[in-house]
Parts: sequence; structure tokens; C-alpha cells
Amino acid sequence: MNKKKKQIIEAAQTLFIKKGFSATPIQDILEAANVSKGTFYNYFSSKTECLMAILSFIKEEVIHDRHQLALGKSSSDKEVFVKQIAARFHIDKKHNLMALFASLASSDTAHQELKEFLNQQYLEEVTWMAERICDVLGAKKQKHAYDDAVTCFGTIHLTSKILMDINKTEIPIEETIYFALGQIERANLHPPFLQADYFLPYHQIKDAGEQDSKVELQQILTALNCRVDKLKNDKLTYYHHFLLEQLKLENPNLFLMESVMNSYQNALLHTELEDKGKYIQILFTQFMEEKRENS
Repeated sequence: MNKKKKQIIEAAQTLFIKKGFSATPIQDILEAANVSKGTFYNYFSSKTECLMAILSFIKEEVIHDRHQLALGKSSSDKEVFVKQIAARFHIDKKHNLMALFASLASSDTAHQELKEFLNQQYLEEVTWMAERICDVLGAKKQKHAYDDAVTCFGTIHLTSKILMDINKTEIPIEETIYFALGQIERANLHPPFLQADYFLPYHQIKDAGEQDSKVELQQILTALNCRVDKLKNDKLTYYHHFLLEQLKLENPNLFLMESVMNSYQNALLHTELEDKGKYIQILFTQFMEEKRENS
């Protein structure tokens, strides 16, 4: 990160926590960071954008730490999963994120741009949790992964708050996480409430290789099977299942897949799945680029 930009972010974060977001004028940030107004606006169009940069910086730190924890370890390692969840809490504590959020007045959080940004971050975290639950607890959890992710997050946050309220802050967050995971490990006997395709826009696009994009594309198309079939559009159903069958092959026909994907996107227009098609197109483009690079 650029040195000047880092100065501004660090100064703004300190002031937002100390004085509150609304009560901190940009001039105070300029003085604390020792930069000019022109320098500030070279990086941020507003104080809100500066706050969003702070939160993005913290998010990137969480992603980095989680990646480091997973290096050389099995994706099904429960202890790694617990440490990855805990990383979010430890980093939030390091950056005093609770105080930062507390500094936001209701009028601030009602600001549409900031509200959407915070919602996006939260839903991405739920989506990450759902994917990792499947990694650790197995394919049997796939249908209920989002129900379990919400239950797990809710249990962690509420239990943590209660422990603080009764002055049991010496209990490590890892113990609370193990407790929360214990609540979702038993089999789900009810149909899933939260459907996987609700969360398609919040998946983080992977760049770890062709196999990852291929598998993720398969998973998303599979998750949409029932909804595609319910639309009772024969062409759309054919395109959908053709793409799935090709993805199962070691050497799929890329020329045919590209042609069918174009038809598939057109068939999705003006349906309830149109927005899902945009995300599928992003993944498909990545898959095709990686396939061509490796050929």
C-alpha cells in the first residue's frame, strides 16, 4: 500500500475510534496524517470511502492470515478451521473494530453506500463459513451449509456477548467456536431453509488454478439444477445440463462450451436466475482462460 495512503488510513482509524465517525472532520484527518487536502482526495472521494478502505484493509489481513493457517494442512482439518474463524475475532480486536462500529451513528449506517458495503462483507463471511463447513464436516453438510453457517456465526457472537456480560472474558474465543461447531455437527433432519444459490454473488473468486474454478463452476451449476428445471424451459435445461456434463470430462470441448454458454446466458435473460448468470459467466471466463493457458 502507498505510504501516504497508509498514513491517512491509520490516522482516520484512530480518530474514528476516539472521536466517532460523524464527529471527525476531514481536516482533523489531514492534520493527524500530515497530508494536504489534495493528497487526501487523490485517494478518497469522501470520508465514507476512507472508512470503507479501512474495513477493506482489515478484511485483506483476515484473508491473508487464514491462508497462512491453511498452508500445508488438510482442508478438512477442524483445528485449522477453528483458528481461521478465530483469526477474524483476533484481528477485529487488534484494530478495535468494535469501537469503530460503535462510532457509527444510525445516520451513518443508513448511508446507502456504506450500508451496502457492510452487508457485502458480512454475506461474504457467511459464504466463506458455509464453504468451510462442507470442507470440514463433509459433503453431507452441503444442503444445509448456509443454515449451519448462520447458526454457527449467531452462536459465536451471542455466546461471546453473554460471556462478556457475565465477566467471563478469560474464556478463549476458540472454545466458543468449538462449542458453536458442536451445535451444527449433528445431522439436519429438516429441509434446508437458506438455499445455496441465494449466496452466489458473495463467493470469492478463486485464482488458485484451473481445478478450483472448474470445481466451483460445477458446484454452482449443480446448486441451480432444481431451479433451472422448475422454469420449464427446454432449451435452458439442455444448455445447463450440457455444461455440467462437459465439466465432468477431463478434456471438455471448449469451443462447444463457449458457444453453449452464450446461448445459456441469453436463455437466462428476464428470468429469476438472470443475476446468477452474471456470476456464472465470470467463473466460466476464468475457467476458459486458465484452460487455454495450460493447453
